[in-house]
Amino acid sequence: MYDSVDDKGHAVELPVIVEPLNGNGFRAIGAGGISLGLAAEGATASEAVDRLSEQVRTRLKAGAKLAAIRIPAEGAAWAGDAGYLREDPQFEAWREAMDEYRDRLDKDPEAL
Repeated sequence: MYDSVDDKGHAVELPVIVEPLNGNGFRAIGAGGISLGLAAEGATASEAVDRLSEQVRTRLKAGAKLAAIRIPAEGAAWAGDAGYLREDPQFEAWREAMDEYRDRLDKDPEAL
């Protein structure tokens, strides 16, 4: 990854894919954020990344902005269903059977 700077002067990292070009130089491809969809080539990996970095800077000078969004985690999708079987009349019998099965496996792991 290489560093860039946002409009507040903070350095940010942008993911980049660098790959050889059949023994004839390298290609740097923007892999996320403002670099997504950009590509540059160079004789060395460093040159290709530098050229890609310049494309990102050009976008920023033209008015593009770097931003991030946060989505609050709402927990696991299954969490709302956890414990719903406790009211089932067969729950205790099932739980006892599971306990017995686990005890058998603890004593003999081959007792599947």
